Amino acid sequence: MIWLWELSWLWKMLGVALLVSAVCVAAAALIGKAAKVRPGGKAFLLVGILAFVISILVIFFLAQTPALL
Repeated sequence: MIWLWELSWLWKMLGVALLVSAVCVAAAALIGKAAKVRPGGKAFLLVGILAFVISILVIFFLAQTPALL
């Protein structure tokens, strides 16, 4: 059971990255609606994947260098 507690940082990081990804997809939808352009499903998928990967990298690099905070 201690291994689950040891990996709690991983679940938190994945949760934050998923939340950031969802916010970015919603923002892309709102931007498309404001511009009166309907982006396709592939565009939303690309935005979601890029936001997820970038947020994982940002969290990882900030965790390694606490002086940046």
